[in-house]
Amino acid sequence: MKRLRLTYRPAALADLDSIFDFIEADNPTRAASFVDEILSRCGALGVYPELGPVRHDLGVGIRIYPMFGRIVVAYRVDEDAVQVIRVFSSGQDYATILTDGDTPL
Repeated sequence: MKRLRLTYRPAALADLDSIFDFIEADNPTRAASFVDEILSRCGALGVYPELGPVRHDLGVGIRIYPMFGRIVVAYRVDEDAVQVIRVFSSGQDYATILTDGDTPL
């Protein structure tokens, strides 16, 4: 099975930083390990890019991959890469955020 390259858009990296910052206030060690867990799970998308369902209503080719009951990863697959677009947490309204035009898809 071909492994696809995994890339992160700047907005996704900023989301991961925000998740880290939020948790770090109470538990710096857990903040680092939780972001590492998210990155590890995202790594599976390189092997299994169709893990998340396609959500064309959110943008052409957008897929959604929920994890840990409170994280939602929005991503897109092309011929040789999986591009993580955003990483949403704690009940953010990802559908509205993705369709409001502020997130470059």
